[in-house]
Amino acid sequence: MKKWQIVIALLLLGIVLTGSYVYSQLRTIDVERLSDDLFVLRGLGGNVAVLRTTAGNVIVDTMTFGLQGERIREVAQELTGADTSVIINTHYHFDHTHGNPAFAEGTLVLSTEKTLHYLKVLDADSWQGSAAALMPNETFADRQTLTFGGKRMELVHLGAGHTDGDLVVVFVDEGAVHMGDLMFHKHYPNIDLEAGGTVAGWPATLDNVLELEFETVIPGHGATTDRAGIREFQAFMRQLGSIGAQAATEGWSIEEARETDLLTEDAGYEEIEFIIPIGLDRPFVLGRAWEEATNNFVRIE
Repeated sequence: MKKWQIVIALLLLGIVLTGSYVYSQLRTIDVERLSDDLFVLRGLGGNVAVLRTTAGNVIVDTMTFGLQGERIREVAQELTGADTSVIINTHYHFDHTHGNPAFAEGTLVLSTEKTLHYLKVLDADSWQGSAAALMPNETFADRQTLTFGGKRMELVHLGAGHTDGDLVVVFVDEGAVHMGDLMFHKHYPNIDLEAGGTVAGWPATLDNVLELEFETVIPGHGATTDRAGIREFQAFMRQLGSIGAQAATEGWSIEEARETDLLTEDAGYEEIEFIIPIGLDRPFVLGRAWEEATNNFVRIE
């Protein structure tokens, strides 16, 4: 998502946040149980995984607001009887990280090195004062095995897609993977070209994901799916990249790219909304494919 879209969305949210409806939406958490110890929490933001271990909960992503982080922590404790010991952030975007400050200081917070870099460069204002203690405090480049409370997790960076710092979390004992925003199930994805995201390279990264051992797939947004769901999303991204390449070769304008009817792999796709629409729709992804293929964006280092 471009910076101006985020700013507008947050400003609009700020205008309506005094309403009781919005408050109730922020507090609403839907729970899906995938195994005796693994749960998915859904609300206003990215999907959250909760893994119960004998040493406390492991949380993957924390949604959009501190209020939601508080609720995630409460619900996880209700489900497992334990507090949270570890947070894993799949990438830097606010709808996956801004709940972090609701957790206890001293919590282990894991991410890739690039995720921490982008938080510092692109989101520094959100991590001032006490919030800074809940930024990632342990990072890695490509892979880390986490053995914690009798459970084993593989944290793996497999290439660029949504950003160039995304990680996936394989819950080895549960046969499940949390994809973060490398996987949008039946939703148009955010493609953060400025932070190293890529339409053209995304399918190859998904090939790397499919080499891992798992059956159940928790996407960053959308319903729980499986390996076939990844392949369907991969086909969408592959077609989107092909359209971008054709647009560049034939000299299309961005308006022509956004209006093309060549994109057919998006049947059933919906726009993600954060109470209000934020522009993650068909014209957006076609525009991003054009921008990458024609090099009409500014990469942030």
